[in-house]
Formats: sequence, structure tokens, C-alpha cells
Amino acid sequence: MKEDSNFRRTIGLVAGASALCLATVGVSAAQTPAPDVSIAVFAEHYVLAGQSIDDLDALEDAVSAMRPRTVRIDACGGGTARAQRAAAHRFRNLYLDLRVVETSAPSCQAAITPRAVPVSQRSGQRPFGIYDEAVDRWWNNVMP
Repeated sequence: MKEDSNFRRTIGLVAGASALCLATVGVSAAQTPAPDVSIAVFAEHYVLAGQSIDDLDALEDAVSAMRPRTVRIDACGGGTARAQRAAAHRFRNLYLDLRVVETSAPSCQAAITPRAVPVSQRSGQRPFGIYDEAVDRWWNNVMP
């Protein structure tokens, strides 16, 4: 009789825990998740939602305003390693999906603009706002 009582208590606890888990999943599924962000990376600029941005600081501000959970970074074509690594470094606190794709890929074709519109009259290597030493140090720690 005592075993039967323990068995029923265990079944009750499992059922209660299952109901609690299902309720928690239901509540979290009901919340609207932050939108995912896709960034196309070219050698001298980034494209976010059809807007060409040649400054990583400006890109970070635009992405932060969107409050995404994940950031997809598509490197489009050759010469994009510096810009892609810098974007990965900048958004390292989010879930990252890094891809290297051909320029003919749909994500790159949709992002191709006739000419990157400069954010400012800065000089130096584009895209601007990249701190190469910090990016290299971080990248070498993440990808030894």
C-alpha cells in the first residue's frame, strides 16, 4: 500500500512538472521574438535592409535599434574577410550565422547597390569604424 502511495505521488509530480513545462513553453512561444537581421558584406560597405552603410559604427547603431537575437552575416564576393570579421567582432554578443557566398547568391544580389553612400567624409580604409587590432585579437582567440 505504501509503494502504491509513493508511485501515485511520483506520477503526480511528473504530471505537475510536465504541465509547468508546457505552460512555460506556451508563454515563451506567445512572446514575439526579436527579428533576425541579415547583413550583406561587401569589400567596402555593408548592406542592411537595402541601405548601404560604409561605417561599422553606423551599422552597429542601426542593428542595435532593431534589437535582434540573431545576426546573419553574408560575405559577398572577394576581399570581404576584414569587413566580415569586424562585423562578427562587433556583434559577438548575439547569435551569429556567418556565411561566405558567391556574389550571385540571392542574399547578395538583393543587396547590391549601384554605389555605397558615404556616411561621412572620413579618410582611410573602408569600411570605416573597424579597429583591426581588437578584431584580430578577438578572432585569434575564437578561431585559434
